[in-house]
Amino acid sequence: MDRERSQGIQTLIGFVGLVVVCGVFGYGAWKILTRPKSGGSSQRARQTYTGPDSVGFVSVAGEGVDLELTAPSGSKTQTASSPAGAEKINGSETSVDCPGFVTPGSTEAACTASINVNTPPIGDYTVTVRSSTLRAVVLNIGWGSASQAKRGAFDIRVQVARGGATAFGIIVTREGVTQRSEPRAVAP
Repeated sequence: MDRERSQGIQTLIGFVGLVVVCGVFGYGAWKILTRPKSGGSSQRARQTYTGPDSVGFVSVAGEGVDLELTAPSGSKTQTASSPAGAEKINGSETSVDCPGFVTPGSTEAACTASINVNTPPIGDYTVTVRSSTLRAVVLNIGWGSASQAKRGAFDIRVQVARGGATAFGIIVTREGVTQRSEPRAVAP
């Protein structure tokens, strides 16, 4: 009986020892896994930089319409063919994406037109929307800062008369892009 008692006490002491060792190792592993990570220099610089950050790009996109963006300098970028000799906005790109699928009952595919301006100068821009048919469309204006620390987008609802044009203003500042004026019909 004495031997059985001694064996029971040894088993209990071994079990308590095992629990203590596992607890110490678990605590050590927990401390290592939960310690703060040292961030890379680019993240640290982005977090501590407090100076002004200029706008890196502005984009305008809409479906089924032709777009024109007029810069403060008077230069223009259009998704439709530009007249010969027209000055294009520096750093601007246009694209028209037609997926090639026609909705039932229609005769043409809906195309998405977009204008992207890299490093736009600060100032007032005019967005002109044209359409060959009566159309109500939602345009998306997106922007991002040069460091991509700030970015944003907003939508503008525009109604274009058949063969007409509608224009509105946006303003590009160091802090971002905002709507300057409401959409209004203009002479095509």
